Amino acid sequence: MSNAAKILVPLLVVAALAGGAYFALQSSAPDVTPTPSTPPTPTAPKDEPKPDQPQAPQAPVRVQTAPQDPQRTAATNAPDSSNPDAPQGVRGRVLLPSGAPAAGVQVWLLESASSNPVAVFLANQAGKVTPPLASAVTGDDGRFQLGLKKPGQAADLRLVSGEYPEVNRPGIKVAEGDWFDAGDVRLDIGIPLTGRVVDSGTKAPIQNATVYVASTNQSHQMIATPGRERGIPLLTDAQGQFRCSNAPRLGNVNLIAEAPGYAHTQLLNKPLKAEGGNDFPIELEVGEPIRGVVVDPNGKPIPGAQIRAIGLSAKTPQQERVTAGADGVFEFPTLRRGPYELIATATTHSEKKRTNVMTGETDVMLVMTSRGMVRLKVLAAGSGAPVKAYSLGLKRFFENAPQSIANVPEFNDRRINPGDYEGEWAIVRGLPPGSFRFQVADPQHAKTLSEPFTIVEGGPVVEVEMRLSSGGTITGTVINDRGEPVAGANVASDFNAGLAADTELFGIFGAMMPEKHTKQTTTTDAQGRFVLRRLAFADYMVRVAHPQYCEGKAINLKIAEEGATVDAGVIQLALGTVVEGITTVGGVPTGQIKVSLSMPMTPELMKAAQQPNSDPQQQAAAARALFNANVLSDGEGRFRLQKRVPPGTYKVTAARHSTDSPFNALIDIRETERMVTIAPGQESITIDFNLTPR
Repeated sequence: MSNAAKILVPLLVVAALAGGAYFALQSSAPDVTPTPSTPPTPTAPKDEPKPDQPQAPQAPVRVQTAPQDPQRTAATNAPDSSNPDAPQGVRGRVLLPSGAPAAGVQVWLLESASSNPVAVFLANQAGKVTPPLASAVTGDDGRFQLGLKKPGQAADLRLVSGEYPEVNRPGIKVAEGDWFDAGDVRLDIGIPLTGRVVDSGTKAPIQNATVYVASTNQSHQMIATPGRERGIPLLTDAQGQFRCSNAPRLGNVNLIAEAPGYAHTQLLNKPLKAEGGNDFPIELEVGEPIRGVVVDPNGKPIPGAQIRAIGLSAKTPQQERVTAGADGVFEFPTLRRGPYELIATATTHSEKKRTNVMTGETDVMLVMTSRGMVRLKVLAAGSGAPVKAYSLGLKRFFENAPQSIANVPEFNDRRINPGDYEGEWAIVRGLPPGSFRFQVADPQHAKTLSEPFTIVEGGPVVEVEMRLSSGGTITGTVINDRGEPVAGANVASDFNAGLAADTELFGIFGAMMPEKHTKQTTTTDAQGRFVLRRLAFADYMVRVAHPQYCEGKAINLKIAEEGATVDAGVIQLALGTVVEGITTVGGVPTGQIKVSLSMPMTPELMKAAQQPNSDPQQQAAAARALFNANVLSDGEGRFRLQKRVPPGTYKVTAARHSTDSPFNALIDIRETERMVTIAPGQESITIDFNLTPR
């Protein structure tokens, strides 16, 4: 398989998996935990105790539950954290549907999920919350200004009002020192909906029940709006009635109702009619508890364990999550009557599942076995002297693909110091069951993988002894297009991503790939020569950067043996051209327009990019095939590609980056696409784009 295929195919697979996970998250029933409350006395008969290993403590009396949703200040009363001293940010004005200024509207800048969607998905699953980047409330003139402390960070602009549907402008990126003007953002009139919450048995109205209204069109909700993590909160009156005047106009809605002493109820994917008549009666069933304790095989409590309850029948479409207290005790106070599966997880213990637990059971015991422990000895290359300070990672090992490794999300990389040792061995705890390799890095050696080892749940302590590697070396020479050596160029080793190296797809998912390679940097000497040392066994690409030239690359460089030296050959840097211009919409200079430049892929270029780098002409052909660049225009519509462009013919496009509709971006690309030829020795070229207003 070619280098390009080896990189691009796995990226597409990962993208598909991430997209599928994201779709599942958005389309499935929310994982909701009502606020714990004291339930009415259950009427269902209590099952006999079902011990699992040691006897459960009798009548647990203290429970610590984990809030399902982060405790946030209400969106309309959020404190001002607009970062007024930041040198860059986003400003704009909010208008009412009538065109008048909208005062008192809450405005947020939130980290965009597009920067790392899989990481955001995993954080959501773990209940972690990313704090807002900035927030403010519009003034009397409807204006707002939010500073961004970190330039270039992708952010979503959210507008929240109690009377109008939420507004989202995703994926805004602001360059250092730039202020993006979002212009006039007009609020829309929402669709009203009503309903009534009653007791399912007596049909009596339930006062002060909470109903959450959330849109199913939640492409932006991987990072939830503060205060609306579960939707727009509504409270029922004495007649059990609730009303929402600002339901979203696009997509269906989910309604979740809960009240003290009751199991929550969900109405999912309910369509809304623009002409009205959106009334949703909701019945709540008296809830019943499941109570118990989480312990180890010796009966010792496991504080902080996370326990999920998942309904096993169509009548219990419910998922809840709580946290065990310091004594290991947990409680689900108001579940809908029926059978559940309980899943307990903890960082120090293996997952424990128990099925067919019925509501009303109050003496459930979950026994979790400790995760694996390894005694690790690390020796220096050559001398074999003990090394007791290093960085340690855990990588999954595949017997059918022994050269491949994968990250282990449940095991965080850690620093091992002499204090972690017992005699000659470092004690490493908290390993899940499976087959693994340790990855060790220290400044005097190349990154090194241990021999494979296997952790068995409840099995013996494993001993791993490994000797660090001195790795290999990559050398080469950098010249310019006149054949002269280039001194002071920055040379860096990188993952051999080939054709995918600078693509956005690789930028998103590349960070999640396990790094077998070593990242090293150096500079060329007066003769243009460079040496990169202590490189781990892996496939490499070398990047060369100099402010006066285009970026150069050498790909398909393999370090496979201890002490090996690989010659990258001669890397020729083209003088290159500065590409800049102005982006406008309907003739008005506009920022946040994404300008992209790339070499059209032809069979000849694909072949050149995959060949070994043996001479300057072949190197230049490979560089052209690998070259692509993109940039967002600033607040005044100006843009300049950050990399000089080598001679050649390129495809250039422009598209509005901050838009809820990907179809509009595709239309922009189709309407603006053009071919541009960069001549040798051309210092700069100006390309202007005028997009059609929409």
